[in-house]
Amino acid sequence: MKKINDPEALRSLMDQHRISGLFNMGTEAAMELYSFDKGENVCSVDDPIDHLFMLVKGKIKIYRVLPNGKSILIRFYNPLSTIGDLEMLNDLTARSTVESVNDTIFIGIHRQALEETAYQDPAFLRFVMKHLAYKLHTFSNASSLNLLYPVETRFASYLVSITMDDNDQAQIEEIKTGKLTEIAEMLGTSYRHLNRVISQFAEEGIVERTRGSLFVKDIQRLKQLANGNLYS
Repeated sequence: MKKINDPEALRSLMDQHRISGLFNMGTEAAMELYSFDKGENVCSVDDPIDHLFMLVKGKIKIYRVLPNGKSILIRFYNPLSTIGDLEMLNDLTARSTVESVNDTIFIGIHRQALEETAYQDPAFLRFVMKHLAYKLHTFSNASSLNLLYPVETRFASYLVSITMDDNDQAQIEEIKTGKLTEIAEMLGTSYRHLNRVISQFAEEGIVERTRGSLFVKDIQRLKQLANGNLYS
């Protein structure tokens, strides 16, 4: 995590996401910019939470490690999303691991500043409640996807989620073959089964597998296979 001391960039991102003027002056004055590198954890399970973060650039992945040591994918977040609100309001440690899918930027408010300013700000509390309600809704959808849908649907949803950028535009996405074991685990399947699905997708021209990498080729077909069931 790196702190970015750039008031102009902070104000520009606040304007871009319509945060400017939404909260009282004390809350806005407590806001700071932070960046995380691709693959860096924003937080891990059982970490103490000392900031509330608002994602304003990039994409993050949320997953949970089960008691048996395996991981399960919960969802992806795009801007504008909040991290740490549930934990801060209830004085809990992190319940899931949050990882930067690419280089990310957050607006952060330290715990002490929250207690002194934001918790007295009705507009801020309404903002947090709105995002908590959205998380509850999408968590239910993700749980249904993991439990009820075949691997083809889950993997299609995963690929759509990582291939769409902040503006819901498709981009060619590369996945290193070495990550497929991790992806299979997160999707609740075996590497062998996932490999069969990838071979099927490759035969249909949906993905291309070459030189130890996997490339998304047909995002529209993946959206059809996902059938509206997304991890985002």
